[in-house]
Amino acid sequence: MLLAWLALPTAAQNLTFRTLSTQHGLSESSVYSLVQDRNGFLWLGTQDGLNRYDGAAFRVFRSDPQQPTALVSSFILSLAADAKGGLWVGTGGGGLAYYNPLTENFRIYEAIPNDERALTDNFVWAVFCDRQGRVWAGTEGALNLFDPKTGRFRHFRHHQTVSGNVRRNAIRAITQTSDGRVWVGTGEGRISHVDERTGELVALPDWAPGAAVKTMTATPNGGLWVASENAGLCHLDLPRNRRTHYRAEPNQPGSLPSNTVNAILVDQQARVWVGTQAGLCLLDPATQRFTRWQHLPNVPHSLPTDKVYSLYQDGSGLLWAGTDQGVASFEPRPSAFEQPLSTSLTGSVWAITEDAQRRLWVGTENNGLLCHDPATGQLTTYRANPADAQALPEDFIRAVCPDRAGRLWVGTRSKGLACLDPATGRFRRFRHNPADPTSLSDDFVRCVYEDRQGRIWVGTEGGLNLLDPVSGRCAVYRHNPRDPQSISSNYVRCVYQDRKGRLWIGVGGGGLSQFDSRTGHCRTFRADRTNAQSLSSNFVRCILEDAQDRLWLGTEGGGLSCLLDADKGTFRSYSEAQGLPNNVVYGMAADESGNLWLATNRGIARFAPRTGYFRTYDMRDGLPQDEHNAGAYWRSPGTGRLYFGGGNGVVAFLPAAVRFNAVPPPVVLTGFRKFNRWATLDTSITASHVLTISPRDNFFSIEFAALNYRLSDKNRFAYKLDNFNEKWIDAGTQRQATYTNLDPGTYVFRVRAANNDGVWNNVGASLRLIVEPPWYQTWWFRILASWLVFGLLFLAYRMRVSQLLALERVRHNIARDLHDDMGSTLSSISILSQLARTHQQRGNAEQSSQLLEQIGDSSRRMLDSMDDIVWAINPAHDSMESVTSRMRSFASDVLEARGIDFTFKVAPEVTEHRLPMRARREFFLLFKEAVNNLAKYSKAELARIGLSYDNRCLVLCVEDDGVGFDPKAPAQGGGNGMTNMRSRAAAIKGQLTIDTAPGQGTRMELRVPLK
Repeated sequence: MLLAWLALPTAAQNLTFRTLSTQHGLSESSVYSLVQDRNGFLWLGTQDGLNRYDGAAFRVFRSDPQQPTALVSSFILSLAADAKGGLWVGTGGGGLAYYNPLTENFRIYEAIPNDERALTDNFVWAVFCDRQGRVWAGTEGALNLFDPKTGRFRHFRHHQTVSGNVRRNAIRAITQTSDGRVWVGTGEGRISHVDERTGELVALPDWAPGAAVKTMTATPNGGLWVASENAGLCHLDLPRNRRTHYRAEPNQPGSLPSNTVNAILVDQQARVWVGTQAGLCLLDPATQRFTRWQHLPNVPHSLPTDKVYSLYQDGSGLLWAGTDQGVASFEPRPSAFEQPLSTSLTGSVWAITEDAQRRLWVGTENNGLLCHDPATGQLTTYRANPADAQALPEDFIRAVCPDRAGRLWVGTRSKGLACLDPATGRFRRFRHNPADPTSLSDDFVRCVYEDRQGRIWVGTEGGLNLLDPVSGRCAVYRHNPRDPQSISSNYVRCVYQDRKGRLWIGVGGGGLSQFDSRTGHCRTFRADRTNAQSLSSNFVRCILEDAQDRLWLGTEGGGLSCLLDADKGTFRSYSEAQGLPNNVVYGMAADESGNLWLATNRGIARFAPRTGYFRTYDMRDGLPQDEHNAGAYWRSPGTGRLYFGGGNGVVAFLPAAVRFNAVPPPVVLTGFRKFNRWATLDTSITASHVLTISPRDNFFSIEFAALNYRLSDKNRFAYKLDNFNEKWIDAGTQRQATYTNLDPGTYVFRVRAANNDGVWNNVGASLRLIVEPPWYQTWWFRILASWLVFGLLFLAYRMRVSQLLALERVRHNIARDLHDDMGSTLSSISILSQLARTHQQRGNAEQSSQLLEQIGDSSRRMLDSMDDIVWAINPAHDSMESVTSRMRSFASDVLEARGIDFTFKVAPEVTEHRLPMRARREFFLLFKEAVNNLAKYSKAELARIGLSYDNRCLVLCVEDDGVGFDPKAPAQGGGNGMTNMRSRAAAIKGQLTIDTAPGQGTRMELRVPLK
């Protein structure tokens, strides 16, 4: 047995710092300034860029010479947010910049030589927005007051009579006291206030300049906190004209740790926080002493470094410390979760209990049994000693239980049960003896329980034991396969007695057993996959009865089960699907509000039976581990304090002290991407209400954030797109929604978010999306297309009518030709037939023979005309090859019969063209007329016929070497040949030319235009 005394844990050891560094996207590690804008974004100024943080990601703004609306310098010295939502940025060498949240662009104000209304210097050490909304900028040359109407500055300096060095007007810090006065600290070390009437800085009397002022902060009661380089900290009580100095005193505990003070913050509770080169400090106003937090190597959630450059408190009360290793956020009060014993002392913990003296007993895996008295800090350690039969039998402790007699029962992993007498510190051992049926059933002890009758029940891997402490003999209850009323399994995990005196046994693989100690019989409840109201798992780890007499069971693999009706054997179960972080519940305790606290493999869950809501706490909340151990749980009856054990020791907390974040988080839209690439918008998507999307951008994403910085990685989101999906989509922690190929139309994107404690902002943010149709789906195109279709239909109608009219004309022409040619010919044949019959009857054989010859000629002419008509209307003869072939055949028949030699030449390009049916007929008949006239009247010996193509015209030339004729003389034979030819040429819009004279032959040329 070893005795030791532990120092009581202090608040300084229990603040939880959560660091954001370059690994999380911060542009550079040194954070010199912090501010939160009206929308809720957190802005951080570093040596290499301005950072906007939304709780999940950083967006970095840097200088860019190619962008006129970008920062001029990336070295950010100071920040200030105005009431309109804008941000003022003081840079090192780049002047003063104003960030417009609507356009996400910067307007730069720089120094202009010889301009008395411009910024005096481009090195802006401090920017400050006062309560009147005015913007003050401190540079090396003066204090500058910005005039928003003109975009110019008014300069404030000390009067020339005020002596000092070159830095007497170098403004390093600006603040405003409760009386409305604006105060500045200078590089010379002077403290002055602004006299707007005279336009001068008025130095504080009796303040001797010295070290440069680094920072200043006003207090609610009209005072000032001032920090100077290497001069410590000073509080100025201006109304009472009192001054209090705080300096580093190495040998004085509770003094300022360093005289180099970089930042001062008076928080919402008027507490004074100080950032130094040697850590973060909090001043105790009662004792005037400082509590310090420093970086602790290998300690998670400690301050990332000792150098604190800036301090800020956001609207939710969360504090931020800018350091040279990133920025750390922390709650200004200690975490509710603490470790009463160091992990180095406990190691892995498997058993926890508290005795009547409120001493904490902890059973460990490798470090034996620990007893901690929180009142005195005394720690007693019991370790195994093989040489001592009355020592702890084994260091691996699985169960501890104090009884009403003051004894402590200790179950080990392989060496049975031991009973500790605290007065003597000696142990009595109980082991399994195979030869003794009244000995402990097995040496692996899982649980020890004392019921209200004072009986000691011991659960082992070999069954359930009722131990008689006096005799050491056990009544053993084991599973008997032949007895359905025996205990359902020998692997006993927990024992519990309810208010009705019923004993419940949780076993591994056997479900839940209701045990009757009088008969030794059990009624067993088992898991049944076919019955949703059965027990959720056959592995029961822990049992608890709540204030409403409901029996709750923590299972392995089945989550949490509640026994609704013991008579009917009905249960209600809760698993990961209902919000439980993990379906393995190792331990369970109830608080005074009726909530159940469940230890799992993924943290500790708080369950509200009334609402069915789970809230999970894990290492991000300050727990030493997420995975806990079976049996390591306890609720202190006296204090209500809960204890849970795991691989990294014990965690203890008061449920009422666990912070609940009841503020719904602001929800903002943070980005818009097209085809997974950042899209630059005319108006920031955060401020946009309507966004038009072109039909080409059919793959886009909308990014969003919840501006809750308390455990922001636990923020959850849900979104939907009205007119596309009406149900909310649970996005979990995903921060973007992606859509593809939306139909043209108007949609409304909505997103809502919950904070780390599950409190939802159901209003959220929304954005109206107008998806433009492609050009072929626009209204003007549809109207144009409808008119085009109408026009095409009308054109088709007109073409059909034209075809019908053309067909009608063809039919009419055929009828006319048949009537003119066939009718007249048949009439003449009829007349000649009558005359021939008359002459035959009178015996005039010669005259009758002549008439019959005339009838034959008329019949042949009629057949030729019929052949010409049939040939003309046949579509197979549309080509010029067919036309020229018929022309050649006709010329050969007629001219060779007259003994006239002829040539017939066709140019190759002629065959590439076609003549319409009507034109083809007229053209051919005109050709026939010309050849017939040549054969009858020319007396020629040679004829030349040619077809050519010239200037989009078909040219027919018929030429002979005959006798010619006088065009002005009456036609030979008294016929209408020339008249018919000219009529046919006009019908096809051709030009007919006849060149002839008596004795000179004849040349006829016909030019027919082709389309």
